[in-house]
Amino acid sequence: MSGTHEAPKNLDNKLKLGLLLNTGFTIFEFAIGIFSGSLALISDAGHNLTDSLSLLIAFFAQKIARREANADHSYGYGRATILAALLNGLILVLLAFYIFYEAFGRLTKPEPVEGGLVIIVAFVGIIINGSIALIFRKSQEDLNIKSAYVNMFYDMLASVGALIAGLLIILTRLTIFDSIISILIGILLLRSSWSVVRDAMHVLLEGVPEGLKPEEVKKAILTIPSVEAVDDLHVWAISSQYAALSCHVVIEDCDLEKSTKIVKQIKEELHQKFNIEHATIEIELVECLPLD
Repeated sequence: MSGTHEAPKNLDNKLKLGLLLNTGFTIFEFAIGIFSGSLALISDAGHNLTDSLSLLIAFFAQKIARREANADHSYGYGRATILAALLNGLILVLLAFYIFYEAFGRLTKPEPVEGGLVIIVAFVGIIINGSIALIFRKSQEDLNIKSAYVNMFYDMLASVGALIAGLLIILTRLTIFDSIISILIGILLLRSSWSVVRDAMHVLLEGVPEGLKPEEVKKAILTIPSVEAVDDLHVWAISSQYAALSCHVVIEDCDLEKSTKIVKQIKEELHQKFNIEHATIEIELVECLPLD
């Protein structure tokens, strides 16, 4: 679990920009749908409205997560972003099943699709959703932002699929391609959204941070001079960017002053190598000598 954390203000700005672009596209698509009488475009605009809701949830979660720790929440509010990621992940799972429902419905009862209009709106969708996904692409170490990225990336992919479907419908006059491509996109969306839900649940159940191995942490502590043993080691994630640790360390032949320095050294090592922000270390001194 390593790497630098992105500035909170920068993440806020990314979410604001994503929300502005997506909401603007939603209004545009809804207006074109009403003007053309296309139920498909109006339905997709409703789907894009849920994207704006997801971005709004992610934005406010970032705000809540930065609140200071207090007596009721001694570790702070960092898990607000994890709850937001879980909620957005579940929304995406439901959306995937909705896509399956609509696609299979159209397989049994095909509806006329205006291929040219689909291509135009899909092209605009690729630009807008692709731009938003690009904004979030390098910020995925934060699970909340990752959920927003997955949402927008698969919206872009859906627009690519819609464009391909529109072309195939124009060339073949067969509307079945709209359903087939939708089902393929739904499968990919379900797979990625489930990974967000799984990661969020892992943090909420206080699992070991992704990419961090407790045995490697133990080995690193044991390499510090005077450390004889490490046991009762626990590592868990407070949020996607904040990890905590507690352990019992046996130190041989040292006085109290030296043991304090060793604890400080252990904490620095944990922070530098594993990005563990909070460590509680219980020391057992063998042949401990009192301070003069």
